[in-house]
Amino acid sequence: MHGGEIKKAFYPNFNMIRLVAASTVIFSHAFLISEKTSANEPIHRLLGEGKILGLFGVYAFFVTSGFLVTQSAQFGNAGAFLWRRALRIYPAFIVCTLLSVYVLGALFSPLGISGYLLKSLHVKTTVHAVLDPSFGMTLPHVQFYDPAISWLATFVNGSLWTIGQEIFCYVIVAGLMVTGLLRAPLMALALAVGVTWQLFFDHPWPNTRFLTDFTFIAPYFFCGSLLRFVTEKRQPNLALASIFAALGVLCVVFWPAYLYGPMLFAYPLVYIATSQTIRMPTLERLGDVSYGTYLYGWPVEQVMNHALGQYSTWWAVLALSLPTAWLLGWLSWHLLEKRALRLKRLTFLQRQPVSP
Repeated sequence: MHGGEIKKAFYPNFNMIRLVAASTVIFSHAFLISEKTSANEPIHRLLGEGKILGLFGVYAFFVTSGFLVTQSAQFGNAGAFLWRRALRIYPAFIVCTLLSVYVLGALFSPLGISGYLLKSLHVKTTVHAVLDPSFGMTLPHVQFYDPAISWLATFVNGSLWTIGQEIFCYVIVAGLMVTGLLRAPLMALALAVGVTWQLFFDHPWPNTRFLTDFTFIAPYFFCGSLLRFVTEKRQPNLALASIFAALGVLCVVFWPAYLYGPMLFAYPLVYIATSQTIRMPTLERLGDVSYGTYLYGWPVEQVMNHALGQYSTWWAVLALSLPTAWLLGWLSWHLLEKRALRLKRLTFLQRQPVSP
């Protein structure tokens, strides 16, 4: 940086990393949806209860999001930042919600298509689901099979719990921009508080799911944010990335109960994402399909599991669902998301760099 100028770096490896992360979520959910349990998922069998490959994918999403969102926050004011974030999140999410309410709801309601569509609650349901993404995880009068078989029968989109957490992290970043506190020391403090929280409070808000989820996942976002500031000063190096990776393996193997052990992989992840020597497929022609893939993964798997019926297995659900989710992610990006992002130009962005 010279004279307050910041050159916004472009890291093409992030696209592939996020698509892989979204695909791991679909992989793990294939076991849960087809077998009604994650007991046979490989990482679950290796590390125990609550540990699945898809969860590591969610961690990767929040680390990369913290990194890229903090980079974005260094350009423009808080209002412009929130506008850009809204354009990135809401158009695809709203369309996914509409399809869930009016298509999946109609097809998978015990009331039948006409009975379901004649009910007057759909507008209220849609608005509620858009304002509270977690509400869209289950929708009124929608079920894929008899709920007596499994609690998963009514889950239209079990992946949506992360969307609200992501949005809340954006609001926090915007607040830090306004107050001039979006800086490395504060990110380091937030991360330190987050990673030590579980050592003293196992379930600090047992009756408030949103806050419990936030204290669980937000430290990964803050970690990515801090790493953004770190890379401005010094490019991640292979030796340190290898050390962190080794420590991460040791931690998840010997201390699997600690929620933030996988955070040790954040530095190696950012090293790969920002490396000038590691060239991953840029997906330039395919587009940034990871968000759409993530949004549609769970409902597609529920539909495939229903269609397979007694022949449903995790590998069959995965084989049908993964390419379908990729296709829907591609359609979402090219027909909606990238077009919505053009509206960023409607906002006059006065660049206001934030010092690390």
